[in-house]
Amino acid sequence: MEDLQNNIAETLAREMKAPVEIGSNTDAAVRRIALPPDWTLKEYDDSKYRAAPLRKSATVRLRAPEDFIEYTKRHGSLTDSTIWCEADYPRGQVAFTAILNDNGEDEAKAAWRDHLARFQPEFSEEWKRWIGNNKQALSQGDFAAFIEENLKDITGPTAGENLPTGAEMLEMALAFEATQDFRFKSAVRLQNGGQNLSFVQDDDDQTLQKMKLFERFALGIPVFRNGDAYRIDARLRYRVRDAKLTFFYELIRFDKVLEAAATGMIATIREQTGNPFFFGDPFAK
Repeated sequence: MEDLQNNIAETLAREMKAPVEIGSNTDAAVRRIALPPDWTLKEYDDSKYRAAPLRKSATVRLRAPEDFIEYTKRHGSLTDSTIWCEADYPRGQVAFTAILNDNGEDEAKAAWRDHLARFQPEFSEEWKRWIGNNKQALSQGDFAAFIEENLKDITGPTAGENLPTGAEMLEMALAFEATQDFRFKSAVRLQNGGQNLSFVQDDDDQTLQKMKLFERFALGIPVFRNGDAYRIDARLRYRVRDAKLTFFYELIRFDKVLEAAATGMIATIREQTGNPFFFGDPFAK
């Protein structure tokens, strides 16, 4: 009997020249075709020829939290949609993903997890400027120009603080410009904070110029575009090389400021969508 079946199969393979449809699924618009001469089984997805897809699937990127919330509510459900937040505050990264056809609570019912809405908050121009130059050494003239250009971001001290006002920072920047061609001579630390820097031309004490360097200052800038302003403190530093100075600033725990801004956005998304919310990578392997 087995030999007879083998002979029949060999005869069919030899004589039949047209492809043969085997095990197709018309409901899913999938065709499985056996192709001569080796009768390799091929699968074809014909769903794209239907009048409408069999189910929703997409990956969209939204630019505003309001749009992310609206899209999630429009296409998702409270039982089968989840929202994920990937946050690395020290690296300055925050992103959201809504999986609109996620696995639900029923362990026996799986979902495709391929209808996605993504949202990465856009940082403000002020945040990008100050973060982008954080700890970057600049020449005396370039640092002065940077301070002047972004002077509006510098906020004054609150009660009891020994921090410079915007006007005092501008005065310091102008002194930077005035002494950028001088040679650095010495620095004297002041009791009330900051240092007095001395400059001369060609080691001539008759040309001695002094300026006050503040040790710290404060910024008041929005983290996200069109968002609320937050305070960030900064340390002002300098280095001496060949009697020339370079200046830089260090933003103090900017990650905590980013976390505070993101926390407000997270609360809004959780409250207005009502979906299960998770912190992590939804597609980690």
